[in-house]
Amino acid sequence: MRIVDFVEEMKETAANGLMEVAGVGKCTREKVPFKSGEADIITVRGGAIEKGAITHITLKGIKPPLGDKPVDYMVYQMEIFPENPYCPMGHFNTEWSLEGPGPYHMNLDLFPAVRVEEDLATMKKLMDNVADTFKRDRQKMREGLDEHYNMEHWEAPLATKVGCKLLNLNNDDLDLFIKAYHAFFDGYLAIVEKRKKTPYKEADSKLKLHRNSRWLEYITIKDQAVRLGLAAGIPPQVLIALSYPPSAAF
Repeated sequence: MRIVDFVEEMKETAANGLMEVAGVGKCTREKVPFKSGEADIITVRGGAIEKGAITHITLKGIKPPLGDKPVDYMVYQMEIFPENPYCPMGHFNTEWSLEGPGPYHMNLDLFPAVRVEEDLATMKKLMDNVADTFKRDRQKMREGLDEHYNMEHWEAPLATKVGCKLLNLNNDDLDLFIKAYHAFFDGYLAIVEKRKKTPYKEADSKLKLHRNSRWLEYITIKDQAVRLGLAAGIPPQVLIALSYPPSAAF
């Protein structure tokens, strides 16, 4: 199955890429079986990567967020928290039904602590090129990211809208799905590699903690997928491993 092949290849590519950019990082792997499926969790820590979580979850007979009947479902998610505040957090969320022609869903974006406009523009251009290749409207391809990753009491959304929000794709759109993911991931690693040695101050570190804290607020209060995951029988430790930031402050 092409989408499963993509995940297996990407897990290896992502782990190797994060270890390379980390420099002195350590990579661990744990498979956690549970009643309704299994989670394969790869975690990179150290050097330039404070925490990089690569998670592949297979679920059997569950009701997905955008569906009305139980199906076999798969989630492939990465949350990457670099050490340097000048390197943005990378958010990679993909999920799909394993029955029929999809649907496939994807949210990719950068959540910066210290905004580096040059890097945001670089990523936006990369994803614009993907949109152009597949004759997609550049703006519509990102529509909703700022609403999705925001809460009313925040001063601004986490999202920068330089990635993409692609919902309800089918098998005919898999080339777009895979190309968008690779373009975003490769662009992200290049940004981290470029900025990982940028000098920063205590005030910048506080901005990183603030960003991480907002992300934690989002996943524990607003994100419906976390509650659905718990209801589907995903163990709390899996959800913590795949989504919680390595540090936060309130």
